[in-house]
Amino acid sequence: MNTRSQPSASQQGIALVMVMVVVLAFGILAASFAFSMKVEARLAANATRDPDMEWLGRSGIELARFVLAEKMRIPMEGQYDSLAQMWAGGPLGTNEVLMAISLTDVRLGDGLISLQIRDLERKININLADEVLLQRTMLMMGMDPIASEVIVDSVLDWMDPDLDPRLNGFDGESYLSEPNPPFPPYMTKNGPIDHISELLLIRGIDPSLYYGMGTGLGGGPSVVGSYGQGGVPVYGGASMNPVGTLGTVGLKDLFTPIGGARVNINTASEAVLSLIPGLDEVLAREIVQARRGFDGMDGTIDDIPFMQIQDLALLTGMMPDMVSILNRYLTVRSSAFEVEIHARIGDYSKRYLSTLIRLGSRDVLVVNFYPL
Repeated sequence: MNTRSQPSASQQGIALVMVMVVVLAFGILAASFAFSMKVEARLAANATRDPDMEWLGRSGIELARFVLAEKMRIPMEGQYDSLAQMWAGGPLGTNEVLMAISLTDVRLGDGLISLQIRDLERKININLADEVLLQRTMLMMGMDPIASEVIVDSVLDWMDPDLDPRLNGFDGESYLSEPNPPFPPYMTKNGPIDHISELLLIRGIDPSLYYGMGTGLGGGPSVVGSYGQGGVPVYGGASMNPVGTLGTVGLKDLFTPIGGARVNINTASEAVLSLIPGLDEVLAREIVQARRGFDGMDGTIDDIPFMQIQDLALLTGMMPDMVSILNRYLTVRSSAFEVEIHARIGDYSKRYLSTLIRLGSRDVLVVNFYPL
């Protein structure tokens, strides 16, 4: 007689569940392994493409050099630079050679490149900015006067060669004990600014001031800092007046470390022009509206660029003697350009950035070239 007990239905069910769990676990592991192998294969394939991507990027630089040089050969339009011209993506400023060239989806072998060229004379050279200009900038950005004094003196301390701090500035080893967050301790530069992002290292300048009040790192709206009395936002311990003339414009939109001593009135924004000595918000807006033509937009067929600084005398409210003064600060030409190249092979893409200096129709120098 067989006395061995038979498994109950509940025990059989538990065993079945355990088997299913084990099968499911092995299935997940297999899928994870397959996905990992696919990612590794993709990374390996992309690594082999990196040299090709770099050459695509460098080819884009050569194309930009050619376009900027060839533009100088166009009669009349070679005498000024504007947002309506071909190098900036506009419809004007082309000859027979440039009409056959595109800056978008240019095919080179198996790859494609697209370029975006921006002149740097549309901004003010931060390395040439003096105390008066910096104070004017802080005032028009709505900064608290006390905070403005700290920022202005600290910026000048950062760029000057000595280690002696100004009255309200920070210099020398100050940043070793109190670095700007989130950076580790560092020394003052005591030299020219090489990249505009260096401003984030300077005392009193935080992302909200650098990128623009009320904007996050990506440029979208966000809430940064806290709020003081009367609802005035507080950034890095300094209050900002939200009704500043420059609105949400950040320091990176106003300044550049590379470029000439004068600002191009055909490419500069209203915010930049309003900082020029002798100009105010009204005249800056008048300049921008005049060059945009009837449709009120930059870079279109009806643009009316200024061909010389003397053309400013035709604007409403511009005094004749003021034009000669503005000639010290303004120009209609650009010599420094920033080129962004988007290179793509299949579904793999990379971006590169380069700075070019145009000395003439036969001499466009490459200052730097690096991946983004």
